[in-house]
Amino acid sequence: MDRWLITFFIGGILSLFMPIVPELFYVNLFTLIGGVCLSSKKLRFLSGLFFGAAWILYSGLQYNQIWQKNKIDPQRFFNHSHLVQGTVKTIPSQTIVAPLDSNKIKNNYTYKFNFTVFKINQQILKVPLVIRLSWNKTDHLIYQGSELALKVKLKPPHGLSNQGGFNYKAWLRQNNIVATGYVINNKTNLLIKNVKTIRQRLYFDALALLPEHQLSPLLMALSFGERAMIQQDTWDILNKTNTQHLIAISGLHLGLIATGSFLLITLIVRMLPFRYLLEKSSVAKSSYFLLGQNSKYIAVFLSCSLTLYYAYLAGFSLPTLRALIMLLLFWCFKLWEIKCRLTTWICLTLFIVMIFTPMSLISGSFWLSFYAVILILLTVWRFQSVFSGPNKWLNWLKSLFWIQLSLSVFMLPIVMMFNYQLSFISIFANLIAVPLMSFSSIPLCLLAVLCMPFSENVTSLLYQIASMSIDVLWRWLVFLADQPWAVTNVSFEYMILLSLTVSFIGLACFLSLQKRYMSSLFLVISFFFIYHVMFNKQYNNWLVTVLDVGQGLSIVIEKNNNAILYDTGASYPSGFNMVEASVLPYLKHRGIDKLDKVIISHSDNDHAGGLDILKNKMLIDEVIANDITLKGNKPCKQGDNFIWHNLDFTVLWPLDTPKYKGDENDDSCVISISDGVNRVLLTGDISKSVEKLLLQDPSISPLLQSNVIIAPHHGSNTSSSERFIETVTPTYVVYSTGFMNRWKMPSNLVQDRYAKANVVAFNTAKEGMIKISLQAERLLNNTHHTNEIIKVTSYNQGLYPFWFAN
Repeated sequence: MDRWLITFFIGGILSLFMPIVPELFYVNLFTLIGGVCLSSKKLRFLSGLFFGAAWILYSGLQYNQIWQKNKIDPQRFFNHSHLVQGTVKTIPSQTIVAPLDSNKIKNNYTYKFNFTVFKINQQILKVPLVIRLSWNKTDHLIYQGSELALKVKLKPPHGLSNQGGFNYKAWLRQNNIVATGYVINNKTNLLIKNVKTIRQRLYFDALALLPEHQLSPLLMALSFGERAMIQQDTWDILNKTNTQHLIAISGLHLGLIATGSFLLITLIVRMLPFRYLLEKSSVAKSSYFLLGQNSKYIAVFLSCSLTLYYAYLAGFSLPTLRALIMLLLFWCFKLWEIKCRLTTWICLTLFIVMIFTPMSLISGSFWLSFYAVILILLTVWRFQSVFSGPNKWLNWLKSLFWIQLSLSVFMLPIVMMFNYQLSFISIFANLIAVPLMSFSSIPLCLLAVLCMPFSENVTSLLYQIASMSIDVLWRWLVFLADQPWAVTNVSFEYMILLSLTVSFIGLACFLSLQKRYMSSLFLVISFFFIYHVMFNKQYNNWLVTVLDVGQGLSIVIEKNNNAILYDTGASYPSGFNMVEASVLPYLKHRGIDKLDKVIISHSDNDHAGGLDILKNKMLIDEVIANDITLKGNKPCKQGDNFIWHNLDFTVLWPLDTPKYKGDENDDSCVISISDGVNRVLLTGDISKSVEKLLLQDPSISPLLQSNVIIAPHHGSNTSSSERFIETVTPTYVVYSTGFMNRWKMPSNLVQDRYAKANVVAFNTAKEGMIKISLQAERLLNNTHHTNEIIKVTSYNQGLYPFWFAN
């Protein structure tokens, strides 16, 4: 059975990496092959491989076909306004944009929430849809459970696609969200039923009773799994100490609640005076036996009920569902006296999770939770002799230390994948944080929610005690995070090396001596291969990466592990910005912790909006910008050329005249980058008028000829004249645009012009981040001639071409 369950799981994983789009043909094909294997005793265990792949592909097919099932044409439906009716599925994350006590100011609230739609334009849907909405500047109060009629504008699922960044589109698929959009404020928006779920009412009550403390959002996260209120500086401390898992309701929290409540209820039942009454009864022995049996059932039932209630408060998130399934399976085996091995228990849990939430396979929390459980079980099995001894308290402390040490070391590869940081303080943080929160903050938060319907005073007191315990812990975490050696950034390549190192340590700890020798040989070969790839690079290579920053621009120029950034992308009033969403994750992925220069083309928000944030997050040697409000070290003007790692940066525009002040598109800093053979042209947002001036200048016109051009003004028809394209003669053009942007860039006319000139086009809105690798290579036997080598790779097609993320 275990083999079949494991192959089912492996089949599901392999299906994610198949270069195919889920279609009914593949589902039927894999199901048929699985059926054939099932009929053969020798191949029966392989049937799970094909059934697992078929099931994951079927779930992907169901997601893709939901519009067809509702007889909706997506091409005509999206980017148009529609009237939708449904219920609010999640607790809306709320931002107050004006004082609540102001009667004169309306439109106080901004919301983000998931919305279950069962009617569109008065037509009842055959299959309800889940969409993600934002509602800006409204005076409506909405709650989880409210039934609303809203005028909305929707787009298909889409997200920024950059190396190192968060894949929002994959997250939407994982949560079965089929569209995103915003609510249009008008009179057609109606509150049909003002219903609040129990969870929503308790959430509001808890907000009112929370102590006024900067760490109170952590209590809300522990109580309801809602983390929208947590500030960025708090997240920074949690990430540095690797304690963010403690405020995400998961298996640890549910396990503590289940174990603690079972022991407490069992103790209470045993302390009840029933046995003294039964001793005087004629059926004392049989009744006493029944009491003992029933007390166990009562404890199990109440414990599971409390755990289920806590999972409900957390919104039945994927980590809580997985923990709940493991708990219910455990008690089923115990109560029905079924002997089950640990491997079977874990495999059955994996199987049930895959059946009910197939797309959880692409969730990072899925791998974190199961990997952590397996590590704990392996550690207990391998070091069980260390935990044995006459002193129970000492055994408990030793087990806590070894389990935490095991988790801190062997979870490093997965944890590093999330933030590209290696934390040297995580073990010291978690050794204190895990037991302290397990026996104080977590149970206190649950008790507070349980007491809320009966006594506000008791609830407030419990929250105050929980706040005090977190405050004590927080002082310790801040102290650790402030140490200069606390964390270090690691690139993707070094993360691979560290993962191999951790794998070697794990194999040495958990395998037999003979297998350790084999694993050591394998790892030595792996180390040699990766060392050869990493440290034998050709250093005449250089990279130009056009990041996916929506409707904006941000370009990273790299050579010899150094970088220059051209534009930063936008920042928005909500606090969301492209520096933290795209630029910094990519730089971390590449192992770049300092920028030699930041060049701002001009001061429009979509090009310069993230500069202040970038200055606070990263060391920058020099900022080149014309607008004095951007506080650059020097301006950008024609003639200000410089050499950087043997690359020639030539500033072609603007002129050094008072007319150009750095605050309009035509003041954009136009730069040509050359290695002597290959040339890349960065154009900002210049228009045809500037293009004409550049073409007329005999000293500038020859420098325009380039292999790669970043399309001026995102492909607007105000730029990219035919004569300009003919002069540049590019091989490749890159459009940096937002998905389904309202300006409809790039213009069809501009695309036709480049196509007419046989230029290969890439668009970040469709293909994500565009990576351009350039190399000037000397031809053999002729040192006076060189050969241009350019390789262009898009994120969605070459770097991350998986069907579930595209």
